[in-house]
Amino acid sequence: MGVMDKNIELFLNYIQNTYAEQLKLLKSVNHQTKLDIDYTLINDFSIVETGKEFFDLNFQRILTNSEKKINEKRTDKNYISLKLVDVPPFTLLSELDSTNNGDFISAKAMIKNITTIQPTLKTAVYECRGCMRLHYVEVADKKQVTLPSLCIECGSRSFRLLSEDSLYRNYRYVKLEEPLELRSGGSSREIKGYMQDYLASPYHNLKAGDVVDITGQFKLEKKDKNSKHDDFEFMINLHNISSVNNPFEDYRITESDKEEIIKLSKQPNIYDRLVKSLAPEIFGYDVVKEGLLLQLFEGARPIGDTFKNDTMDRWTIHILLIGDPGIGKSQIIAALKEKAPKIISIAGTGTSQAGLTTSAVKDELTGTWALEAGAVVLADTGLLCIDEYDKLSPKTQKSLNEPMEQLSVSSAKAGLVQTMTARTSVLACANPKYSRFNKYKTLKEQIDIPESNLSRFDLVFALEDDISEEKDSKLADSLLNKTKLVEDVEIIPVETLKKYITYAKLEIFPVLNDDAKKVLIDFYVNTRQSVVDNDSAKPITARDLKAVERLTIARAKTELREEATVEDVNNAIRIYKAALESINLTVETAGAIEFVKSDAEMQLINDTEKMIKTRMDMYGCSLYKVNLKDIRFSVGVRCHELQCDVDEIMNVAVENLEKSLYGKS
Repeated sequence: MGVMDKNIELFLNYIQNTYAEQLKLLKSVNHQTKLDIDYTLINDFSIVETGKEFFDLNFQRILTNSEKKINEKRTDKNYISLKLVDVPPFTLLSELDSTNNGDFISAKAMIKNITTIQPTLKTAVYECRGCMRLHYVEVADKKQVTLPSLCIECGSRSFRLLSEDSLYRNYRYVKLEEPLELRSGGSSREIKGYMQDYLASPYHNLKAGDVVDITGQFKLEKKDKNSKHDDFEFMINLHNISSVNNPFEDYRITESDKEEIIKLSKQPNIYDRLVKSLAPEIFGYDVVKEGLLLQLFEGARPIGDTFKNDTMDRWTIHILLIGDPGIGKSQIIAALKEKAPKIISIAGTGTSQAGLTTSAVKDELTGTWALEAGAVVLADTGLLCIDEYDKLSPKTQKSLNEPMEQLSVSSAKAGLVQTMTARTSVLACANPKYSRFNKYKTLKEQIDIPESNLSRFDLVFALEDDISEEKDSKLADSLLNKTKLVEDVEIIPVETLKKYITYAKLEIFPVLNDDAKKVLIDFYVNTRQSVVDNDSAKPITARDLKAVERLTIARAKTELREEATVEDVNNAIRIYKAALESINLTVETAGAIEFVKSDAEMQLINDTEKMIKTRMDMYGCSLYKVNLKDIRFSVGVRCHELQCDVDEIMNVAVENLEKSLYGKS
């Protein structure tokens, strides 16, 4: 027996003994399955038994032959594949080139899109047209099948394929990109992956936006074997591809990193240091920076979350910055791009709904349609920054309603129905309608954002271009001399800050203590009770309560604490109130962000409906024929007193009449 045969027998026995229970269970399943073989364990075994690491042996042949032995009495339908898992990544996709042709690689990747399941020949059965003899041809290349050249029975050269007797296998193509955390300079490139059998079966769930561990052979393939031109492309023949259990694993945190992070968290001024380190080059906006810092730490993400279930509350924090042009909104996004562990930044100008959520693309290799993940899916578990948010169409803004609340994107395009994870925090920056923000006008008068979408933001900050000699002097100095605007607090290095945030999201899961819960409940109840006799009030809602809770949990995370305290609640309420004050609201009128109507406004809408109906009856005309100019003027006077939008009152009144008179919804 040769060395190779001995190794095959050695490792076959190891697999059968080590995974006896798993194999027994898999053999009872009536569909394709795979056995996950822990690379670390089999590698340790290899070193002890052969003196070599498993990859230094002809491991692919060992696994292939072991697989055949295990499946000797099994059909393709219930075939068990052997796949290595937990192989340490030793390659970056961005570093692969033609010199790696033929290498076995292990890396982390993100799925940009994945084709539907397609069939291809595995064993082609040809019948000789002369003597009817059957010829079996093993198909090694999915793109090219070689016909028998000569019938060994009668010498005929004429054959026909018996498609019903041939054997087939599933295959899929996948487009892979570098995960956001591993991209150099934010850039990436696509590399195609090819998978077959179990990996391409309906029982192996993969979707666009997933971060995955991949292993396989990297090679150069000719794009079109029938072409006379030698056009090649990079391809990975995937040995295994599996979703990363923890979406934050991509950012490497060593034991020494953990020690440094924990030590840092014990410092009494750590919260101030984190806030000051976020954007030290931007003067002022201290409360805004606090809100942005808490957004990066997020609320109460469930332990072990891989996908949201029906009982989970959202834990992502969404922030909207409204401000005059040229006051630093884009610089804030630029600062976050440098500090956030996982971030995608886009501009609202020219961005479509498909680019934000999902798009259906036709795969050039198979001709089939596949769903391609948009920005909010690709930024899953991270931050999506959208500059010039007001430039997005209302339809595109509304398309974010689902991911901002449900943490998912549901798509039904080109016959493909799929739900993708989008556990993404959104930071949006918008310019007011008339260039400068006027806090004495209503929010709706100044921004072009649909009500349903605006209500998803936990914090809305208005940034004003205040003229201040001290502020302007410091800002000019920092711009001209490239200096940092922080002298009293030591700035945390960028890489350390990234790892600190990642560790908090990965390991820290604070809960509210009883006192903190009581303060939150009292804040909610007392605020709503205080406006009972105020017909101009627009009280906070349960959505506001959950926003403050998320901010509270995030505040505890900044100090790596497992318990959120009364101090955290008070800090969250302070930031929440400051955001309201910036847009000229209070907790008694906070409902205006969600376009809650006050009792006075509801009465005005009711009165407006009556005036319109009276005018219709007086002139015997329909709703669409009645002249509303005089009514609008009268309503406008009362709107001025109530500081509400006359167009909104008129529109709601007309819509209500449409429903009552014509049954429109």
